[in-house]
Amino acid sequence: MSEPTRRLAVLGCGEPAAAIRSAATAADAPLVDRSAADAVVAVGAAALRSAMRAAASEGSRSVPILPVGDERHAIDPDLAANRLADVVDGVRGDAAAFDGFARVEHPVLTVGGTDDDRPQFAAADVAFVTAEPARISEYGIGFPDGESVSVRADGAVVATPLGSDGYAAAAGGPVVSPGGGLSVVPVAPFTTRPDTWVASGGVRVTVERGEEPVALVIDGARSGTVEPHRGVDIEVAATVDLLSPTAE
Repeated sequence: MSEPTRRLAVLGCGEPAAAIRSAATAADAPLVDRSAADAVVAVGAAALRSAMRAAASEGSRSVPILPVGDERHAIDPDLAANRLADVVDGVRGDAAAFDGFARVEHPVLTVGGTDDDRPQFAAADVAFVTAEPARISEYGIGFPDGESVSVRADGAVVATPLGSDGYAAAAGGPVVSPGGGLSVVPVAPFTTRPDTWVASGGVRVTVERGEEPVALVIDGARSGTVEPHRGVDIEVAATVDLLSPTAE
């Protein structure tokens, strides 16, 4: 009996995505919508984050995602097109690694405690940003072990390993490897010796002082506001397998 054909979804646009689609056709992998795919190729950071959020929101069905681009966790577009047949062959099973690639678990966060009743997911980071110019807010940050701290700052950001080299790193936070926890960083803190943290699990962020709400920004897009004294719980909702090239 022949092996079942593996179906691919290719997300993204432009020449790199077109090259991946051509490579999929050459590898006899039917192109389908993301919801029907056995593996997803996400071309570009926006496509990757969208695919990860969608995978977390579905809960019961998660398929491996191959990130393509020039970001830290992505594979070069030309190499991805050349190796797509290996990806198609490898996703036939559930092995943690196959020829040239390994499945690496990356967390997706859920954001709770806001005015939005719909679940909100973050693949890269969740940021709290003081909306009024020349205003400094005070943020309370609670950690899973019961420790809590207060920081006066323009904002605060909680980043996954995927997003820890972006906004969080620009604010002075650590770059975290997959499985290493969440990067928690105050933005422009009102101190000469700011602290940053790596949280082993979810955190709770509260605007402790000030009368004005602050902006909530999820994966770089504004997603409402957070009222003072209302705790926002940021937790790992799911993990998604990203395909990472192994050393040859």
